[in-house]
Amino acid sequence: MERCLPPPRSHDRMRSRVATFVVVSILAGTAACLPAADSAAAAEALTAADLAGAWAGTVSHDGESVMVGLELEPGDDGKVLLKLSSPVVHIAHAPLGRVPLVVEGDSVRLGPFAFRYDRAAGTLTGLVPDSLAPVYKLPITLRRVPSLDLPLRPEPRARLATPSWIAEIGAPLWPGTTLWHGVVYAGAEDGRMHALDAGTGHERWTFAAGGPIRTRAVVSGDALYFQADDGVLYALAADTGRERWRLRVTEKAILRRPPSDPGSRFDRFGSDVAVAHGRLFLGTHDGRLLCLDPAGGREVWRFESGDSVLAAPAVEGGRVYFGSFDGHVYALDEKAGTLVWKYDTGKPVVSTPVLAREHVIVGSRSYDLLALDARTGALAWKRYIWFSWVESSPVLRDGIVYVGSSDAAALFAFESATGRPVWQTDVWGWAWGQPAVTARRVYMGTSALDGYPVPHQAGLLAVDRATGEPVWRFLAPVEKDKAYGFTGSVAVGAGHVFAAGLDGRVVALPE
Repeated sequence: MERCLPPPRSHDRMRSRVATFVVVSILAGTAACLPAADSAAAAEALTAADLAGAWAGTVSHDGESVMVGLELEPGDDGKVLLKLSSPVVHIAHAPLGRVPLVVEGDSVRLGPFAFRYDRAAGTLTGLVPDSLAPVYKLPITLRRVPSLDLPLRPEPRARLATPSWIAEIGAPLWPGTTLWHGVVYAGAEDGRMHALDAGTGHERWTFAAGGPIRTRAVVSGDALYFQADDGVLYALAADTGRERWRLRVTEKAILRRPPSDPGSRFDRFGSDVAVAHGRLFLGTHDGRLLCLDPAGGREVWRFESGDSVLAAPAVEGGRVYFGSFDGHVYALDEKAGTLVWKYDTGKPVVSTPVLAREHVIVGSRSYDLLALDARTGALAWKRYIWFSWVESSPVLRDGIVYVGSSDAAALFAFESATGRPVWQTDVWGWAWGQPAVTARRVYMGTSALDGYPVPHQAGLLAVDRATGEPVWRFLAPVEKDKAYGFTGSVAVGAGHVFAAGLDGRVVALPE
C-alpha cells in the first residue's frame, strides 16, 4: 500500500501504516470495479477545482457502517493533497501526500485509486480494492460537506497508578510476563530469561539463551519452557534457572524484519508452549506444529502448516487448535497429529484460539474475530473489527470473550455464544497481547510509536469487567522516534499486575 504514496523514510513506514492503510481502504475501488463513464456527464469536463474541499460519508460491511472523511487540496502541479479522517481508527485530517488526479468522464482517479462521480447525487462512490482491504468488498460513498467536524477522542477517565516496584532489565522486553509461585518471568531481546521476586522485583536468576526471546515462559510442574530466536526450545528448572535440556525446533535462526523493511511481516512474537496431558505442544517459525515428550524433548508427532505458527495452540477435547500465517485455523487429532479440519480466514492468524463450549474463537488479520464450530470448523459467527488486525489472543470468562485489537486501539467484550458486543473501550494504543481477566477487572497492555499519525498513549489500563469503564492507568515513558510501551501479555496475581516493557523494565502495579 505504501507504493501508492511518496517513499517513506525509515521510521515513517511504520508511522504511516494505519493512516495509509485506511486511506487506501476508503478512497475507492479499482478501475475494474467502476461502471462505465456516462456520456452525458462526460460532456462537462470535471476539474480538480470541482472536487476540491471536504467529503464525508461511510464505508459499509455486514450491516454496519463507519464514518470516513477525505479532504482534497489541488495544487498547481496537477496533483492533489489528500487528507484523511477516520474516527473509528482515530485518524483526523492526516496528510497522506500528493497524488495525480485523472478524470475520464465520471471516473475520478486519485493516483491508483478510483471513484465514480455522480453529479446529480453529488457523490463519490467505489469499492475498496481486494488487495488493500482484506477478504471483503467494502462499498464507500462520500458526499461534499462544508467541513469535517470530528468527534474529540476523550482520554480514559481513570486514576494514575503508582508502581509497587520497577526492575531494570536493560534490554527490550517483547513477549510479556509469566507469574508462578511468587516469581515473575520475563524474556528479553538480549536473549536472557529473567526470574524476579514478585514481592520486591529483585532478581533471583537469569539464563542466557542463544537468541532474542519473543515467547513467554510457560511453567508446568517445576519445569519452565520457552523458545528463542536461535531456533531452540529450552527447558529449565523453574526455581533455579538450571538448564535441563534443549532442542532445536527450526533449522535456522529466526530473522524478523523490522517494520521499516518493505519485507516486514510484522511477526513480532513466537509460539509459547502449551502443556496438556503429559505432552508439550508448540508452533515453529518454519510452519510446524510439534508434539513433544517433556522428559527430554523427544518428538511424538509433527504437522506441517503452510507458514509460520506464531502463537501457542489450544488443546482441549482430544484436539489441538492453532492458527497459521497461511491464514488457516487448524484442528488436529491430539494423539496422532492428523488433520481433522481447517478453516481459511483469508489472512494470517497469529494468536492463540480460546475454546468456548462448542466454539473455537480466534482473531485474524482479515479484521475478523471468528467463532468456529469446534467439531466441524464451520463458521458460527464473526465480528468485523474495522480496519484493524486482530492479533490479541482472546480470553474467556463467564461466557464473555475479551480481546484486544491493533489499529482500532480498543479492548472488546463479546458474548461467546453469539458474538453480540457487550462493551468496547478505547485503550489508546496497539493492544497486541492477551488480556488478563479477573473476577472484577480486565487488564491490557498497549504500545505505540512516537511520531505516529494517530496520537496514542501507550501503557497499562485496568477496566471494570462488567462495563469496560477504565479504573486506573499507567503511562509508559515515551521514547523519541521509537516504539514504546507494553507489546506483550500481562500477568496478574499476588495482588499485582506485572508487565514487561520495550524500555527494558518490568513493572508491578497493585490490582
